Amino acid sequence: MELKVETKGKVLEITLCRGEAGNALTAGMTEGIAAAVSAPAPEVTVILLKAEGPDFCTGRAPVMPPKDARLTANDLRAKISDPVLAFYEALRSAPVPVVARVQGRAAGVGCALAALADVAVADKAAVFSVPEMNHDIAPTLVMDALVDRVPRAVLARLVLTRQAVTAAEAQAMGLVGVVAEDLDAAVAGVVEGLSANSPAVVRAVKAFLKRAPEASGATRRELAALLNAAATAERFR
Repeated sequence: MELKVETKGKVLEITLCRGEAGNALTAGMTEGIAAAVSAPAPEVTVILLKAEGPDFCTGRAPVMPPKDARLTANDLRAKISDPVLAFYEALRSAPVPVVARVQGRAAGVGCALAALADVAVADKAAVFSVPEMNHDIAPTLVMDALVDRVPRAVLARLVLTRQAVTAAEAQAMGLVGVVAEDLDAAVAGVVEGLSANSPAVVRAVKAFLKRAPEASGATRRELAALLNAAATAERFR
């Protein structure tokens, strides 16, 4: 089993189950995660993304074309780029908050997963990196996940130097939200807090987090008013 998806009350738990392979994501895993986060049960108020083993996610499982294949740029885009970008968009667009429990290494796609979570809770010993250029791979797909999460200078440092950063550095960069000595307790605190909320409220908050940054001031104020009114009305319906 590569991936486990379970709904436990108001929590949708998604577990990466390739610990022996550093939880490197396969195409099947990304498809499963995207499907799960796109349509959680109506009662779900939080999605918890976690991983078995010592590492959160060390990247993506190799996707290599056959040696005799003559693939065009469009072929490669359809096979590799577009599915990954669609996966990232599914995480961004999850209708309820995504909480990531990060331990060990979060490299490449793993770093992107942490950044795309609404709240990434990292063990103090976790490390984050974008090492693709060590293999002469242009990491533009990971960069797409990070570009609206961290400042340009931070993104350039991660990508161009390929140096791993500590959990404390990642928090200072804005890559993760919480660094914890007791990872399980910290994650439980965040998840339990969101579990106490109504679906209408958490969905309104997530909708604002997604749409407000790109809106004008007037549109943002209107969005805030409409979402607040809709969530309040739903609570007391």
